[in-house]
Amino acid sequence: MNFSGTQKIETHRLVLRPFRMEDADDMYSNWASDPLVTRYLTWPAHQSADVTRAVLTDWTSRYGDGEYFNWAIECKENGQVIGSIAVVKLDASVTGAAEIGYCVGRAYWGQGIMPEALRAVMDYLFDTVGLSRVWAGHDVRNPNSGRVMEKAGMKFEGVLRGAGRNNQGICDMAIYALLRDDREAREHKEALAVTVRFAREDELDRVNELRRQVNELHVAGKPEVFKPGFCDELRNFVHVIFRDPEQRIAVAEQDGIICGFAVLHHINKPENPFMYERDFLDIDEFCVDEAFRRRGVAKAMVSFILDYAKEKGFHRLELNMWSFNRGALAFYEAAGFRTYRRYMEIML
Repeated sequence: MNFSGTQKIETHRLVLRPFRMEDADDMYSNWASDPLVTRYLTWPAHQSADVTRAVLTDWTSRYGDGEYFNWAIECKENGQVIGSIAVVKLDASVTGAAEIGYCVGRAYWGQGIMPEALRAVMDYLFDTVGLSRVWAGHDVRNPNSGRVMEKAGMKFEGVLRGAGRNNQGICDMAIYALLRDDREAREHKEALAVTVRFAREDELDRVNELRRQVNELHVAGKPEVFKPGFCDELRNFVHVIFRDPEQRIAVAEQDGIICGFAVLHHINKPENPFMYERDFLDIDEFCVDEAFRRRGVAKAMVSFILDYAKEKGFHRLELNMWSFNRGALAFYEAAGFRTYRRYMEIML
């Protein structure tokens, strides 16, 4: 086991990090004082911000313990702390298991926030800490919590009668869990037989559906940079790309469905006093439909692009990506791409 404690984790919309004392106002106003949020929890709604500060004093004092895992859920869009997710019971020495507890402010219910946070924490507990089982339970009268667990990939295991106690008293507990083996089996689905080729003009509407997925991903990950919505200008731009002799649109097809696309752009940057001439093929956009991911589609597309680049005599294939897209980074590195330049920032 690697008892690494509460380390910072980023997802598309969230930053999961250790709590700080200055989070007290957000914690109190966004969820800790709301009796509807705490209805099925084991602690009562806070009656004042002083109670919240006392809780945070205890929590923050424990971060030096590598077996203490308690994350504040910070929303990237507004910078507010909107909930928490923590390991409430750890059995690392015997079964390598952890029980997870979580809550989020009522204003953020129904937006997929908790499944996103739960998936990220489970990945951390499996991949970094080395656990073999992560589980959670909920009062059977609170089925919404069960849907969070299902969306995060947990499997329903059964109901333990009279096994829990919360603010409603003794309750029956529905139990969900995910094993490391479950996750690995899910991630290694049978590869699809896909055909990768260049797009026809009558397929550009479908390409735009996938470009919309890319746009929504970017808006969620960097809302201060990317504008929401997929306007006519963005929709029409695919025709500009299609007619540009320096660009090609590759698509992956499976049983007549376009399930992935990539925009390939030949870029030539002439020599200047600082740099030699650079002539390369750039992957300007790349997407696999959400319903077809982890099935070998992206791998087939990269193989096609590499063959095309070699056929055209390119000696370099480039792409750029945003750091919040951790899944894409892992895939590109596995495909052989290496980081050679970084853009960095300080948010003021």
